Amino acid sequence: MWKSTTNNLAGHSVPASNQRMHYSQLFPVDDFHEDSAALYVDATLDHNHGLTGIGFTLKIGQHQIIASENHLLPRASTPIFAEGQALLQGISWCIDSQLKPEFIFFDCLNLVSKVNGDWQDHSALSGLVSQIRLFFSNFPKASLKYLPRQFNTAAHSLAKDAIRLREEGHEELF
Repeated sequence: MWKSTTNNLAGHSVPASNQRMHYSQLFPVDDFHEDSAALYVDATLDHNHGLTGIGFTLKIGQHQIIASENHLLPRASTPIFAEGQALLQGISWCIDSQLKPEFIFFDCLNLVSKVNGDWQDHSALSGLVSQIRLFFSNFPKASLKYLPRQFNTAAHSLAKDAIRLREEGHEELF
């Protein structure tokens, strides 16, 4: 998909032909293709009610949604724990549903680095990272990649919806 626009900067027009950019150039993952299966995962915290909303969606390419799910969990102790719980639940959902993502996209760079690296210590977070690595080993050809939030809007919306549904009385805790 080509994006073509005209900008007016201080009264100067820039021809659309000089601004063409392929949409995939905006997506920050080099080896991702329009036929790639990808799991997108996110979490959000509701500090007022002590809840964590998690959301995940499996897509082919960037737009074709195959399956989605969201859950409400008791509030995580920290934002990185909420993100870790979402990642673990998303990978578990793929295993249980027999979905096979080639990529897992996640907007928590700190956690992506910890899971992809050899980081460990004696903290509870390290235990969660070990669990994520164990579940992730079910997908030996998959890659865990950092993806900025603006490219992870579907999973983020699902996480927010889990909290919104609870506020409206439609969802119980996971």
